[in-house]
Amino acid sequence: MAPLALALAAAVAAAPLVRAGVYPIAESMAGDTFLQGWNWPDSFYDNTTSGEVFWYGSAEWNSSSPLIYKTAKGTTIMKVDDTSTVVANPWHTTKRFAPKLLSKRAYGVGTVWVLDAIHMPYGCSVWPAFWTVGPKWPVGGEIDIMEGIHNQPVNQMALHSAEDGCYAPQTNQALMTGDWGSLNCSIGYSYGSGCTARDTDPASYGAGFAAAGGGVFVAEWAPEAIKIWFIPRARVPAALTADAKSIDTSTLGTPTGYWGNKDCTFTRYFGPQTLILQTTLCGVWAGLESTLAANGCTGYASGEDCYTTYVNGDGSNYRTAYYEINYVNIFNAAVSTTPGVEGGLPADGPVAGNNNLGRQQATSVSSSITTEADGATSLVQVTVTQNVPDVADAPTAVTTASRKSGAKSRIGSALALASLAVFVAGLF
Repeated sequence: MAPLALALAAAVAAAPLVRAGVYPIAESMAGDTFLQGWNWPDSFYDNTTSGEVFWYGSAEWNSSSPLIYKTAKGTTIMKVDDTSTVVANPWHTTKRFAPKLLSKRAYGVGTVWVLDAIHMPYGCSVWPAFWTVGPKWPVGGEIDIMEGIHNQPVNQMALHSAEDGCYAPQTNQALMTGDWGSLNCSIGYSYGSGCTARDTDPASYGAGFAAAGGGVFVAEWAPEAIKIWFIPRARVPAALTADAKSIDTSTLGTPTGYWGNKDCTFTRYFGPQTLILQTTLCGVWAGLESTLAANGCTGYASGEDCYTTYVNGDGSNYRTAYYEINYVNIFNAAVSTTPGVEGGLPADGPVAGNNNLGRQQATSVSSSITTEADGATSLVQVTVTQNVPDVADAPTAVTTASRKSGAKSRIGSALALASLAVFVAGLF
C-alpha cells in the first residue's frame, strides 16, 4: 500500500466511529460537577435583553450562593431571588439577582445539546432561555432551544442570523411537529424575532412542564439540518440519562422544530456556539405590556411598567422562577478546543434597549458581603471589574437590598453605585 494510503487508513482507524445520528459524549454537567462546565457572566447587568436583573458575577461570589445550589437528591436549583424586597426607583438601580451561566467551550456542526429539567422558571415578567450564541453576535448566529415569557402556554424555538438569506420555508412543516411563526431568520426582519417555531405540547413550558414532571430538550446541529426535540417526562427514552456515553438522534422521532441547511447555509450564518442557561426579568420582550394578557398576566396601572409592577416588592411573584435541573450534556466527536463567549454578547456587538456600551471605562469596585448561615458570620471581600460608561451626573447614593434564602447577604453600596452608573449612562 502506498505511504499516503497507509496514512489515510491509519487516520480513519484512529478517528471516532460515528454513524449518522449517533454522537459520543463530550461534556456532562450534573450534581457536584454541574458548575464545572460553565463560566460566570463578565457583565453585572443584563446587556443583551435589558432585563431588570443583576447577574451574579464570579465563581467566588457564587460558591455558597443560595440561588444556585445542589439539592439532597442531586439536582441543581437555579433561581431568581424571591426573598429580597426591591424598592423601585426612577433610575432602575435596584434590581433582582438572577442566574446566568455560559459554557466554557463553543461547539460547531456535529453537536447535540441536551437539557433534562424537572422544573423551569415561569410567571409574570419571567423570561427563561436555554440557547446558544455565536462568537460575535449577531455574526455567528443564535439558536433558541427553550424560551418563553410570563405564563406562555408552550415553548418557542428560533434561529437568528445576522443578515438576510437564512429562511425556514413553510414546506418544512411536514418535517416537524411544531407550528411555524416567522419564516425569516434575519435579525432585521419582524423585529428580530428570528424564524420561530412553537411547540404544540402544553407540557413543553411553564406550569404545564412542571405538572408533567418536566422533560428533556434536545438540539442537534447536523450538516443537513438543525433540529430541536422536546420530550415530556413520561416519554423520555431510557437511554437519555446523565451518564449516557452517546446519543442516537435517529431514535427520537420527528423533531419539534426543523431548519434545513439548504434554506440557510449554516457555514455562512453560524459559527461555534456557546451554550447559555439564564433567567431574566422584564426586558425587551417580557417587559412589553402587549405580551401580558395573552400570557395570563395583569397589565400595568397608569404610569407603571414591568419593573414597578412585578420586580418591585417582596419577591413573592417569583416563587416559580427557578430551574431544577437533572443534567446538561453536550455530545460531539471530541471535546471542543474553542473557548466559549464569556459574559454573553461581546462588547462590540449590538445591545438591546438603553444599555450603552459605546462609552466604556474599566472600573474596579470592592464590595463587602456579610453572610450569616447556621449562626456563623464571615466577611468575604469581592472585587468586581465592570465596564461602565463615564457618567458626570450620576446620583450619589443607593439603598442596597438584602436577600434571604437560607443565608443573608448585604451588598456594599459601592457595587450598587457602579451598577447605577451603568444604567444612568444608558439614558443619554
